[in-house]
Amino acid sequence: MTESSLGIQNANLRDANPSDLPELTAILNQQIEETVNSFRLGPISGPASLQWWAAHQDPRFPILVAPAGGGNASAGRDDVSVAGWASLSPWSSYEAYGKTAEVSIWVRPDFHRQGLGRRLMEGLVGRARNVGHRVLLSRVEANNRGSLRLHELFGFRTIGTMHQVGEKFSQRLDVVMLELLLDGEQ
Repeated sequence: MTESSLGIQNANLRDANPSDLPELTAILNQQIEETVNSFRLGPISGPASLQWWAAHQDPRFPILVAPAGGGNASAGRDDVSVAGWASLSPWSSYEAYGKTAEVSIWVRPDFHRQGLGRRLMEGLVGRARNVGHRVLLSRVEANNRGSLRLHELFGFRTIGTMHQVGEKFSQRLDVVMLELLLDGEQ
């Protein structure tokens, strides 16, 4: 399959809707269960996924979806309607952080290396500006070179590395902290 046959190159992003929740959690759960990209140790489902969904009903913290096939599921795989998703989440519950959001981007493995992460990041950064965020932050496992490159492509800069803060699959894991100042003052 090529990028153009899947409709990914010009994928139309849209806001997530409740019917997407099973696919959103399936994409995240695959990463939780098989990689160190998420520091969760067990899959999310039921009340936890509903709580996560509820937290993203605030327009400042959207979930964007990249449909498989650029909006036409039959152009991709018949059993998949979501190729990837991205979200902005509150950085902290403290009110003074209200204009700071954390970036999350997750792409179904069979849609990797098709420019979808780039499109999702572009959509998130644009939405963050539109809703008045000033700073975007991201935590990336230190060996996730693809994610680090994606962030750098959009102007994120590394502000530090937290050493051995995670442990998963019997590995001690470092996390790179990245920031993007949306007013351009890096």
